[in-house]
Amino acid sequence: MKKFLIGTALILGAAVALYSCNNGPYDAHPDTDYSSGLNPLDPNSGANVYLGSIESRINNKKLLFAPAFYYVDTNSVTHFVARVKDDSIFHRTLRISFADGTFNGVDTYYVTADTFMPQINFVMLETSRVDLAGRKIYKTYTANTAKGVGYSTFNIIGNEGGNMRGYMFGKFYRILPEENFEDTISMEFSNFYFEKINFPVPAEYIQYLYN
Repeated sequence: MKKFLIGTALILGAAVALYSCNNGPYDAHPDTDYSSGLNPLDPNSGANVYLGSIESRINNKKLLFAPAFYYVDTNSVTHFVARVKDDSIFHRTLRISFADGTFNGVDTYYVTADTFMPQINFVMLETSRVDLAGRKIYKTYTANTAKGVGYSTFNIIGNEGGNMRGYMFGKFYRILPEENFEDTISMEFSNFYFEKINFPVPAEYIQYLYN
């Protein structure tokens, strides 16, 4: 009986210790207020995906982009960036940029081949070759080809504390490292929820700015 009581006391003590250490999920940005982000599990929230992500189908393959964030630099250029989650091979990255004065927040932005802003690019690693110096080569696809092909719609339908949610779709054509309009990226209807971050960009996001 004495051993049983001692064992019970030890278990209770361990449980109390664990409970006291559990202060909720780890927060890498304790100074950032995420309370404005909507919960997609609530059908009345208006959000379709989690904050900081995009659910998409690219060339008929379902992909999750995470993180998905945006910031405004010192030249008042607004940059939206999203990387396919855990994409260590191709580093597939969506980049959308608005020059100063061209971003209006909640709005629908139609892009054709001749649209100047926003610029919409899809970048990924070319895995079959390197340049003459042995460096990695990245392929860039764009909706802004200025050659009669390419389109996209970027529709922001909600703003919660600066976080932008909505949807997008489009077709992008390869312009780099050489132009090849037979090589395309098709993005079907994709729900996004871009997280607003400060500039200069926090250290953990910098890796997504460079391919």
